[in-house]
Amino acid sequence: MKPKAIDHLGPDHLRIRWEDDQVGDYRARTLRLACPCAGCVEEWTGRLLLDPVKVSPFLTLLGVDLVGRYALSFTFSDGHHTGIFNWDLLRRLGASETTS
Repeated sequence: MKPKAIDHLGPDHLRIRWEDDQVGDYRARTLRLACPCAGCVEEWTGRLLLDPVKVSPFLTLLGVDLVGRYALSFTFSDGHHTGIFNWDLLRRLGASETTS
């Protein structure tokens, strides 16, 4: 599933409308906590390395960048910018963010 539209609605809010018209709303902190990069998740075991307590509830999105035709990359206000969030991951995160 690919996005039809990606909107950076505010400092901590991103919205994606998918091809099937499902809408996912994403908050900066939720995205940061789900970062799949090697600095946040141990590559071999999948163990989380990021301590959620250290992620500010006031975190914002400074940038949203397209990675090829398959993912987004975010620059967060804590300086983190190495995660690549593919469409499948974002779709799952949007479903959980919408229902929580």
